[in-house]
Amino acid sequence: MIARPAPKLQTQDSIAIVVSLDAAHSMIALPVEMPEAHIREDESVTGLDDAPGGAGVYEEWGYAERAWYLEKRQGFVGVLRALFLPTEGVVEVGIHQSIWAERAQKPPVEAFKFEISKAGYRRLRSYLRATIASEEPVGIVGNSRFCVARSSYHLFHHCHHYTAKGLREAGLPISMMGALTRDGFARQLRRIMPLSEPHNS
Repeated sequence: MIARPAPKLQTQDSIAIVVSLDAAHSMIALPVEMPEAHIREDESVTGLDDAPGGAGVYEEWGYAERAWYLEKRQGFVGVLRALFLPTEGVVEVGIHQSIWAERAQKPPVEAFKFEISKAGYRRLRSYLRATIASEEPVGIVGNSRFCVARSSYHLFHHCHHYTAKGLREAGLPISMMGALTRDGFARQLRRIMPLSEPHNS
């Protein structure tokens, strides 16, 4: 049976976002200078007041287990804890002049660009902000702040699920179950990326 091609997504007045993947982590990068769509109250979380302006500056969001990422309680026991026990998660919010895919040290590394509508962008930002339980950072690493997340970290809610849910809020057709593994998530991103490309009617 021949599969029907999926319909193109409508992207009038679209905004570009980028999803970065390395061997174990994913991040969503948003353009800093979006005056029409940017939610200004996010500045207390991201520290945009102190951020450099101009093109090529990104606001990145991600999700991680606090014990692994901030407290460095890693190793085999850390893997078992992170996957099979609900533990405290943290939301990472950072301002960078390059995307995670350009800074990551754990290959394979890939970057996926998506064009989303302004309404989708606002939904995405609302979702990201709502994942933070408290704006008071529990850690600062370089240009990134880490805030306690509302949801626990475990096998069925890790960084790829966090990113996938954000993309769904933005209007992209992505499966949460397909984000269980890095390879499965990457396959989905490759499949849907052409659907968001602007096209002439």
